[in-house]
Amino acid sequence: MKEHPKVNNPGTEKYAVYTGAGTPAFLPLVAGITLPSPNYAIYRGNADIYVFEYVLDGKGYVRQDDEQAEVYAGDAYILQPGRCHHYYSDAKTPWTKIWLNAGGSLIRHLLSDYGLNQALLIPGFGQQQYFYNLFDTIEKDPSKCCGRLALCLHELVQALSSHYGSYREEHTQAVMMKNFIEQNLTRPLKIEAAAASVHLSPSRAIHVFKEAFGISPYRHYLTQRFELAQSMLLYTALSIQEISEHLGFADYHHFTIFFRKECGMSPSQFRKKTKLT
Repeated sequence: MKEHPKVNNPGTEKYAVYTGAGTPAFLPLVAGITLPSPNYAIYRGNADIYVFEYVLDGKGYVRQDDEQAEVYAGDAYILQPGRCHHYYSDAKTPWTKIWLNAGGSLIRHLLSDYGLNQALLIPGFGQQQYFYNLFDTIEKDPSKCCGRLALCLHELVQALSSHYGSYREEHTQAVMMKNFIEQNLTRPLKIEAAAASVHLSPSRAIHVFKEAFGISPYRHYLTQRFELAQSMLLYTALSIQEISEHLGFADYHHFTIFFRKECGMSPSQFRKKTKLT
């Protein structure tokens, strides 16, 4: 017997239900638009469908087996059969989303061919028109749209794959920049050097880094440099002048200005305070 998902959703949803014939290769089921509800939640213990969803607004949470993700406006995600699906809206900023449920070997082959068979979250996809195309196709001709719907789905998977490939490349570049920064904490460092390490312009490097880590590369550099200075003050017997030289500051004065900006006290005050406590 087919397992029905456990649904807690007192909010409003608009559905476009496919009523035509399906095949083992492709079986469209239903598309929908979910309006905000803080109590929205769906659970499938052993799903037998593919789920494609795009968040139009708000925030939610998605879990597939042991993998989980927070999702925001502009994000897409894919859930696959044979897995445990659990997804729900954030109570404070409930999501609005558009989605398609379908089955069949065509989808498995598409996801495999386009390198998405292991993908859950597609961050920052930002191309909602592909999902509206699916919804509108079913709504306009629910019994005879199977071929057109398959084409629309192919276009969606192709676009998701293209975006996902770019995202993974940029995330790799961000990690490489992060490693470069953390390997150069003991010398003055400019964004141009970090950007050049991954062959990006400074402006693009800042964007890529902030997308991955939520802060600018220069702020990460300052934070890590400050934490290294703290550690040296706490756990070494080096003088403040020696620490200043080790970290590549021009002189003691510049080190003191930097340290005071980060924590509101001088290196000597910090060392004295931590030793007293």
